[in-house]
Amino acid sequence: MVKSNSVKEDSEFIRLWINENFRVFYDRLINEEDREWFKDLIMELLSRSFKQNSEREDVFVTNKPRFGDILKLDSPTILYEPIVDYNKLLKCLHSGLEDYNLSNTNKMNLVLFEDAVEHILRISRVLRQPRGHIMLIGVGGSGKQSLIRLCSSMR
Repeated sequence: MVKSNSVKEDSEFIRLWINENFRVFYDRLINEEDREWFKDLIMELLSRSFKQNSEREDVFVTNKPRFGDILKLDSPTILYEPIVDYNKLLKCLHSGLEDYNLSNTNKMNLVLFEDAVEHILRISRVLRQPRGHIMLIGVGGSGKQSLIRLCSSMR
């Protein structure tokens, strides 16, 4: 989904590679032990294949790879691009939430904490794909429907 002009540097390509591996494999893992194993594997592959000696904290916490197409939804060409400014992402999501609340009688009061933002990026990625489908699993009242509604309205 990424155009060549969206990723200009090697470091951005590596972040894209990490992001896509997380979306394809990591999101399907069901326990913390498997997730930690996968992160270790990513670190090993970064070292071996990309010759990157990054710190685990930097890759998965401090400089977490985020990609999406929701920052410039009003532009004529929508690009799946790196999201480096988390505050800009939050502003965009709050703006989308305001637009949703203005156009619907059923208002949503969402708290966009970091996990919710990560879920929004995942949902948005899936909805952008042809015949994309997603199954959200969780307890009732955890915000699954609200996040889907927000992402759908932002399309």
